[in-house]
Amino acid sequence: MKKSNLSAYFLFISIFTFIAIFFFVVQKSYDNLMKPIYQVKTNSNLKPIDPNLDISVLDLVAKRQYYSADLFPPPATGSSIAQ
Repeated sequence: MKKSNLSAYFLFISIFTFIAIFFFVVQKSYDNLMKPIYQVKTNSNLKPIDPNLDISVLDLVAKRQYYSADLFPPPATGSSIAQ
C-alpha cells in the first residue's frame, strides 16, 4: 500500500499558518505600542504645554490696535434686494 503524504502537507500548512498568524499578532502589538509615540511627534496639539509664561506674547497683545465701533457702521437691518 502507498502511504499518503496528506499528513505531511497538512503539518507544513498548519505550521506556516501558525507562523503567519504569530507574526501578524506581533506586528499589530508593536504598532499599537508605537502609534501614540508617533502621533505625539507629528501632532503639535498633543505635545505637553510649557508652564512658563511667555511675556513676549503678552507684549504683542498689549500693542495690538483695536478698532472702535465708530469706524465701522452696523449693517443695514432691512433687505436691500429689489423685489
